[in-house]
Amino acid sequence: MKIKKEMHHIHDKSYKDLFSNKKLLVTMIQSFVESPWGKDITEDNMELVNKSYILSDYEELESDIVYKANIEDKEVIFYILLEFQSYVDYSMPIRLFMYMSEIWREVLKNAKKIDVKSKEFKLPAIVPIVLYNGEYKWTVERKFKNVINKNELFGNNIIDFEYILIDINKYEKDELMKLKNIASAVFLLDQKVDVEEFISRIKEIAINFNNLTEEQKMMIRHWLRTTLNDDIKNKLGERIEDILIAKKEEVEIMTSNISRTIKETFEQTREEARLEGREEGREEGREEGREEGKIEVAIEMLKDGEPIEKIIKYSKLSENEVLELKKSL
Repeated sequence: MKIKKEMHHIHDKSYKDLFSNKKLLVTMIQSFVESPWGKDITEDNMELVNKSYILSDYEELESDIVYKANIEDKEVIFYILLEFQSYVDYSMPIRLFMYMSEIWREVLKNAKKIDVKSKEFKLPAIVPIVLYNGEYKWTVERKFKNVINKNELFGNNIIDFEYILIDINKYEKDELMKLKNIASAVFLLDQKVDVEEFISRIKEIAINFNNLTEEQKMMIRHWLRTTLNDDIKNKLGERIEDILIAKKEEVEIMTSNISRTIKETFEQTREEARLEGREEGREEGREEGREEGKIEVAIEMLKDGEPIEKIIKYSKLSENEVLELKKSL
């Protein structure tokens, strides 16, 4: 039984809504990005840029989030690409390079020419981050120069950068549980697990993630409502996402009821499949019987010396089938 929708566009939109929240983004960077500048990122110095740099070639494929920050009085741009496809795309470094170039082009377009030509002018740093939730191992090159032919010949004479990869499915459950923040809660619920484990994780988050605010719980609840499989929602209503906002004494009862419903649904589905398989077997048997009947008719007519055309007409076999039977006799 599938838990989450397969369409990457649904995930893109829901994640874009989630990570448009500065608190969540800061939490993600500080929890999952190992860097000396991570400690300098705060909600106060971060600003969401409501502009997409997705190029027309990729507009049906991707979604992005852009933030600006001031670190030591210098502007830094965080370009976050949401990569939620079912396959790994090896053109990722090239795509990121194109988006980063587009951001710098926009900066230059809005700057005065005299400023650009001055000694003091600097382009803002761009930190590319890829957020990936696919089930396949990420084997794409992280460094841009590694997709340039014969890069080893040119050393530092060619452009290079390395993007940050946050691979949701690579984190262990215990590692995420220890963090107990909104970013780790989202990752826990988006990893590839079965339905029972999924319900168990919601239960643990509802009971043990005491640092989550009511607003953050509502954000996750909305995200679940958007991404949960329609079949799951139709069978269970809104009960799954309601676990997150229930009182702790109610959580155990709710999860037990949902687990029971899921088990009953599974048993019903399995019984329907068994009955369907039995009916298919009967139909196959009837078909085999019909074929055997045709062959018996043809054999009797061949023994009686009837012409081939007549045998084909009455047995419903093809000419080749009748000729093969004649050879075997």
